[in-house]
Amino acid sequence: MASGTLYTYPENFRAFKALIAAQYAGGNVKIAPGFVFGETNKSETFLKKFPLGKVPAFESSDGKCITESNAIAYFVANAQLRGADELEKAQILQWLSFADSEILPASCTWVFPTLGIMQFNKQATERAKEDVKASLQVLNTHLLTKTYLVGERITLADVCVCCTLLHLYQYVLDPSFRKPYQNVNRWFTTIVNQPQVKSVIGNFKLCEKMAEFDPKKFAEVQAATKGGAPKESGKKEKKEKKPQPEKKEKEPEPAEELDPAEAALAAEPKSKDPFDELPKGTFN
Repeated sequence: MASGTLYTYPENFRAFKALIAAQYAGGNVKIAPGFVFGETNKSETFLKKFPLGKVPAFESSDGKCITESNAIAYFVANAQLRGADELEKAQILQWLSFADSEILPASCTWVFPTLGIMQFNKQATERAKEDVKASLQVLNTHLLTKTYLVGERITLADVCVCCTLLHLYQYVLDPSFRKPYQNVNRWFTTIVNQPQVKSVIGNFKLCEKMAEFDPKKFAEVQAATKGGAPKESGKKEKKEKKPQPEKKEKEPEPAEELDPAEAALAAEPKSKDPFDELPKGTFN
């Protein structure tokens, strides 16, 4: 069984994949103490091991370094989670790709503005909602006669797809929106209530009211992540913000392909917990 250290900020759904896989495998995976996003992962020591400076990142107890959440989850998983045969292994990879390419972009576009960490765009959000519906319909049809996505037992497909859906089910998939997807709802609640999953994410509470974009919250979160006051401070604020060539120095971030949440977190004041400014989650 794998053992080692996982570098991540709190409540990172990508890191949950590996932590849950380790629970099933009986591995000893510890979260790096004192990790500060935007500081620890930019340090020389960290970059020597993980040149892109991205998290989650994993270092095994014998010094092997792995990046990318799906790869880390695969490494710390056991044989059951990885699939019983070559076909199952391929099907698991199929669902991992589906989660990353079909579910995740739409989830970020829809959910992140409601958390105040991304600007709202009505057209993009409506398109994202349709993309989410399409993905849920694919899952719903597949799960009509199945308990799990691949085979007869939980695999990495269930773990990783479930983790990718967490923000949707937590913030925006209210009862009326999720009602047509009963098979997915049944499967999702089955997975989040597994002891190995609950030990990582805590008791999960399904969304009761769809979160919406709040301009005031957006201004507050953006000001907090940039170390300033909300925009109403007037002309002084604007004058101080005009010398923003400095922002361009900080913009290696897109080159690293950080998602908008991580980009916002990178700008957090270093002494704070990265999620202090975001709405409190229901994972406990």
